Amino acid sequence: MGIFTSQNKSLQELPKPSSIDIGVIRGSDLGEIESHNSFSISEPNVKKKIFVKMDHYREAIDIVEKIKEKIKDIDRLVSDMQRMKTQEDEYLAKWHSEMEHVKTKLNKMDEILYDIENE
Repeated sequence: MGIFTSQNKSLQELPKPSSIDIGVIRGSDLGEIESHNSFSISEPNVKKKIFVKMDHYREAIDIVEKIKEKIKDIDRLVSDMQRMKTQEDEYLAKWHSEMEHVKTKLNKMDEILYDIENE
Protein backbone atom coordinates (compact mmCIF):
# COMPACT_ATOMS: atom_id res chain seq x y z
CA MET A 1 0.00 0.00 0.00
CA GLY A 2 1.52 3.32 -1.06
CA ILE A 3 1.74 6.49 0.95
CA PHE A 4 -0.35 8.60 -1.41
CA THR A 5 -3.01 6.06 -2.32
CA SER A 6 -5.79 8.20 -0.85
CA GLN A 7 -5.60 10.59 -3.81
CA ASN A 8 -8.03 9.59 -6.50
CA LYS A 9 -6.34 11.46 -9.35
CA SER A 10 -4.11 9.43 -11.57
CA LEU A 11 -1.03 10.80 -13.30
CA GLN A 12 -2.88 11.13 -16.60
CA GLU A 13 -5.47 13.52 -15.14
CA LEU A 14 -2.85 15.98 -13.84
CA PRO A 15 -2.18 19.05 -16.00
CA LYS A 16 1.04 19.16 -17.93
CA PRO A 17 3.67 21.60 -16.60
CA SER A 18 3.56 23.77 -19.73
CA SER A 19 -0.19 24.35 -19.39
CA ILE A 20 0.13 25.93 -15.93
CA ASP A 21 0.04 29.74 -16.17
CA ILE A 22 2.54 31.17 -13.70
CA GLY A 23 1.96 34.75 -14.72
CA VAL A 24 4.19 37.67 -13.94
CA ILE A 25 5.96 37.50 -10.62
CA ARG A 26 5.21 40.63 -8.63
CA GLY A 27 8.16 42.42 -7.11
CA SER A 28 10.53 40.94 -9.66
CA ASP A 29 12.83 43.93 -9.23
CA LEU A 30 15.10 42.19 -6.74
CA GLY A 31 17.92 44.70 -7.23
CA GLU A 32 16.34 47.02 -4.68
CA ILE A 33 16.56 44.47 -1.90
CA GLU A 34 19.57 44.96 0.31
CA SER A 35 21.10 42.06 2.07
CA HIS A 36 21.65 42.60 5.76
CA ASN A 37 24.23 40.39 7.40
CA SER A 38 24.18 42.17 10.72
CA PHE A 39 23.46 39.10 12.78
CA SER A 40 26.05 36.65 13.93
CA ILE A 41 25.63 33.24 15.36
CA SER A 42 28.02 32.43 18.13
CA GLU A 43 28.64 28.78 18.72
CA PRO A 44 29.17 27.83 22.32
CA ASN A 45 32.55 26.32 23.13
CA VAL A 46 31.27 22.90 23.97
CA LYS A 47 33.41 19.85 23.62
CA LYS A 48 31.67 17.51 21.27
CA LYS A 49 31.75 13.83 21.93
CA ILE A 50 33.25 11.57 19.33
CA PHE A 51 31.87 8.11 19.03
CA VAL A 52 34.26 5.47 17.79
CA LYS A 53 33.66 1.79 17.29
CA MET A 54 35.04 -0.20 20.18
CA ASP A 55 37.27 -2.25 17.84
CA HIS A 56 38.91 0.91 16.53
CA TYR A 57 39.26 2.32 20.04
CA ARG A 58 41.03 -0.78 21.31
CA GLU A 59 43.25 -0.77 18.23
CA ALA A 60 44.12 2.90 18.78
CA ILE A 61 44.94 2.25 22.46
CA ASP A 62 47.18 -0.68 21.46
CA ILE A 63 48.99 1.47 18.89
CA VAL A 64 49.53 4.25 21.44
CA GLU A 65 50.98 1.73 23.92
CA LYS A 66 53.33 0.35 21.26
CA ILE A 67 54.48 3.88 20.42
CA LYS A 68 55.16 4.55 24.11
CA GLU A 69 57.27 1.36 24.31
CA LYS A 70 59.24 2.37 21.21
CA ILE A 71 59.87 5.83 22.68
CA LYS A 72 61.18 4.23 25.89
CA ASP A 73 63.48 2.00 23.81
CA ILE A 74 64.76 4.99 21.85
CA ASP A 75 65.28 6.95 25.06
CA ARG A 76 67.35 4.07 26.47
CA LEU A 77 69.40 3.89 23.27
CA VAL A 78 70.08 7.62 23.28
CA SER A 79 71.14 7.44 26.94
CA ASP A 80 73.47 4.53 26.15
CA MET A 81 74.94 6.42 23.20
CA GLN A 82 75.54 9.50 25.35
CA ARG A 83 77.23 7.35 28.00
CA MET A 84 79.40 5.69 25.34
CA LYS A 85 80.32 9.06 23.82
CA THR A 86 81.30 10.41 27.24
CA GLN A 87 83.41 7.31 27.83
CA GLU A 88 85.04 7.68 24.40
CA ASP A 89 85.78 11.35 25.09
CA GLU A 90 87.42 10.38 28.38
CA TYR A 91 89.56 7.73 26.64
CA LEU A 92 90.55 10.19 23.90
CA ALA A 93 91.49 12.82 26.46
CA LYS A 94 93.58 10.24 28.36
CA TRP A 95 95.29 9.08 25.16
CA HIS A 96 95.97 12.68 24.16
CA SER A 97 97.49 13.36 27.58
CA GLU A 98 99.69 10.24 27.34
CA MET A 99 100.75 11.21 23.84
CA GLU A 100 101.76 14.68 25.03
CA HIS A 101 103.71 13.06 27.88
CA VAL A 102 105.53 10.80 25.38
CA LYS A 103 106.28 13.82 23.15
CA THR A 104 107.77 15.66 26.10
CA LYS A 105 110.00 12.69 26.98
CA LEU A 106 111.00 12.29 23.34
CA ASN A 107 111.95 15.97 23.11
CA LYS A 108 114.09 15.63 26.27
CA MET A 109 115.79 12.55 24.84
CA ASP A 110 116.38 14.40 21.58
CA GLU A 111 117.94 17.33 23.45
CA ILE A 112 120.19 14.99 25.46
CA LEU A 113 121.30 13.14 22.34
CA TYR A 114 121.91 16.40 20.49
CA ASP A 115 123.96 17.72 23.41
CA ILE A 116 126.03 14.52 23.55
CA GLU A 117 126.62 14.65 19.82
CA ASN A 118 127.79 18.28 19.95
CA GLU A 119 130.28 17.77 22.81
